[in-house]
Amino acid sequence: MASDVFMVKVSRDDPDKAIARKLDTLIDASGVLGFLRKDDYTGIKIHFGEEGNTGHIKADWLKGLVERLRSVTNNIFFTDTNVLYKQSKRTNAVDHLKLAYSHGFGFQNMNVPVIIADGLRGRNYTDVEINKKRFSKVKIASDITDCDSLLALTHITGHIMTGFAGAIKNMGMGCASRRGKFEQHCGIVPDLNPVECVGCGLCASNCPADAIKLSEGKAKIDLANCIGCGECVVVCKTEALNAKWSETLANLQEKMVEYACGAVEAVDRRVGYINFLTNITRDCDCLAKDEPRIVEDVGILASNDPVSIDSASAEILNGLRDKDIFRQEHPEIDWMIQLRYAASVGLGRTDYKLRTV
Repeated sequence: MASDVFMVKVSRDDPDKAIARKLDTLIDASGVLGFLRKDDYTGIKIHFGEEGNTGHIKADWLKGLVERLRSVTNNIFFTDTNVLYKQSKRTNAVDHLKLAYSHGFGFQNMNVPVIIADGLRGRNYTDVEINKKRFSKVKIASDITDCDSLLALTHITGHIMTGFAGAIKNMGMGCASRRGKFEQHCGIVPDLNPVECVGCGLCASNCPADAIKLSEGKAKIDLANCIGCGECVVVCKTEALNAKWSETLANLQEKMVEYACGAVEAVDRRVGYINFLTNITRDCDCLAKDEPRIVEDVGILASNDPVSIDSASAEILNGLRDKDIFRQEHPEIDWMIQLRYAASVGLGRTDYKLRTV
């Protein structure tokens, strides 16, 4: 049986208040908040955007949504987890909170707190038993597992290692502790072309494992210390570094799906999903820069099925160009692996019925 996915159309020219009103209409039509119960501790899982990035979901779009949640429970909060790479403003809770506040998510603007779910340095996690192919247990941020329910707000983008980033990635990578992120990333090998390397040092300064050094004006990778996060590939400006296509990228998607299963099971599958098909860029909001859109803004989707809402998001966007825009941007990556695997392990269904509001 296909899952329902609801959509309201938005355009780049819509002012913030218009998008907020359309989101309110979508919530009414979809019933996506049906999981919510009185006095729940409910985390609103979101990516606050890296410093310098403006493509992330805007705080002012969400004020009406927040008030609707507060009418049922006062125990709601925005949340995310810390990241692996050391140059980010999101690598510890202090700087992460400052960044969230600077992007409009402070209490004075939103009337709810922000909690970084894996603690000050990303070390707080709970083992959640899932018994899947890659993991028997996954390390989910403790303040996620302590929730009664979750609302996942996801900005759809491409991604350097998964090709497509949607609700599954928001739940799988985004709800993991830093140790959990390491478990998912480990195994991806960067491929260095020394001819293209100009010795700028960006890869070395952004490597969270200190696995890259400059030697004789060129980058050198110590593969024994590499954690396979791909950050060096993202920051390289000369294409001297690339993520080597191998089964490890497929493994990463499967690991990410299994972590999403852990996050969902931790709250007894009481999760709602809202995907924003706006400001769609080649790479995710972790990049500390603005990237050009690869396709026009389309709308906002809502569902209680993470696989269906991601399937619908990708197919709608690809339909605008009559081609796979995510494969065009990342031709080495079969991003459909995550959807097929998620369906196979019972996270959701790839079949959906789209209902336009």
